[in-house]
Amino acid sequence: MTLQLAFFYVYALVALAGAIGLVTARQLVHAVMCFFATLLAVAGLFLLLGSEFLAAMQLFVYGGAMTVLVLFALMFTGAAPEGGRATRGAVRWLALGVTAAFFGLLTVAFATAGWRISPAQPMDVAAIATILFSRLVVPFEIAGLALTIALIGTIVLAREDDVLEAVEPVEEAGGEA
Repeated sequence: MTLQLAFFYVYALVALAGAIGLVTARQLVHAVMCFFATLLAVAGLFLLLGSEFLAAMQLFVYGGAMTVLVLFALMFTGAAPEGGRATRGAVRWLALGVTAAFFGLLTVAFATAGWRISPAQPMDVAAIATILFSRLVVPFEIAGLALTIALIGTIVLAREDDVLEAVEPVEEAGGEA
């Protein structure tokens, strides 16, 4: 077993454990931390493939920014329930069944695809930028717009409660005068 293969197995196990932890965590903050561990492991897999740029973007954009965005949304909206997740009983078993079926389907698809494995072709930053800002500029901008709308919506939802709490005492004080 080579060192690269050993690292692959370690990163794959961390990614798998993080994904399972993400789905089974009872607290949303714990689920986000498992999400972060999965993203770190995927960045390690990108490094093994010789794509340092994708590994760095995985860490900065997904590992850092998306994790902070999700935690930011949780804190501002107060969406984290005290007692854990609402999915219990039959819904949880249904989700597990659908996930297992999807995993089985992917396993069969990968096993029967007959793909040839070739060495990774490292791409430089200029080649990725050319693809990103020529053929993929519209999806890139739509993703940025969707994230901006989600952030603004989170702020509006959080501020609406604060504004209502701040306005009510002023109205009561104004009525007494």
